[in-house]
Amino acid sequence: MNLTSRRLSLSQLFLRGCVGLAAALLLAGPALAVELEGFVEPYRTISVASDETGVIQEVFVREGQRVEAGQPLARLNSDVHQALLAIAEQSMLAEGRIDAARADVEMRRRRLEKLRSLRLEGHARQEEVDRTAGEVAVGEANLRSALEDQLNKRLEYEKINAQITRRTVKAPIAGAIIRLHKVAGEFVAPNSPDVLTLVQLDMLLANFTLMSPDSAKLQVNQTVPVRFLPGGVEATGVVEFVSPVTDAESGTVLVKIRIDNAQGKFRSGERCSIRIGN
Repeated sequence: MNLTSRRLSLSQLFLRGCVGLAAALLLAGPALAVELEGFVEPYRTISVASDETGVIQEVFVREGQRVEAGQPLARLNSDVHQALLAIAEQSMLAEGRIDAARADVEMRRRRLEKLRSLRLEGHARQEEVDRTAGEVAVGEANLRSALEDQLNKRLEYEKINAQITRRTVKAPIAGAIIRLHKVAGEFVAPNSPDVLTLVQLDMLLANFTLMSPDSAKLQVNQTVPVRFLPGGVEATGVVEFVSPVTDAESGTVLVKIRIDNAQGKFRSGERCSIRIGN
């Protein structure tokens, strides 16, 4: 091999080395951002249940309807409770026993005062005064008992009234009805208390399963652009949850990002994506 050929071979080796070094530096440089897909779900999904049992008398809402917090959704039959409430009200308002006990106490007090005056004048025995004082004490005790009994009847009335109120199922939050589990005429039992399913849609949760190194780049309360698929519409999300554990089987970490949806622009259940990288 002549000198010129040897120089060309050395030049080729040098160029190949430079290319390899550049490739190695490129691979060792900052990682490119990657786009990861997830899905959007309601911020909260609630199975609204009744803590009372009985037959549903009326359902006030339909599937797909928007409701406000505290809005009545359904009502259980309360005929028996209404009858018990009427009895309790009548008993609570009855004051004949109290009036009689109060009149008896007043009469005995007046008699005691007269006997004490007569005793001072020497016209009554001390035994009579003491006996009448005891009768006054008994009468006062009877009056207190009548007042306590009336209070118990008032509490019983309020208890039945509260039970009737609880037989109306109300929305715990503002949201949308996505499923009716019961209709009018069906029985709500302790083992199947769910009446309907309510979802909160003014905020959404975007769920992602990220590899552990990617999840480490996100912090709770960090703002993250979320892109909805298809269409590419972007929303600003806030990291709400980064799981403290890694799934042993998949090696992934669950991340939840909260998205403001007060205007109702985004639909729950759609695919979405975020970009992770330096």
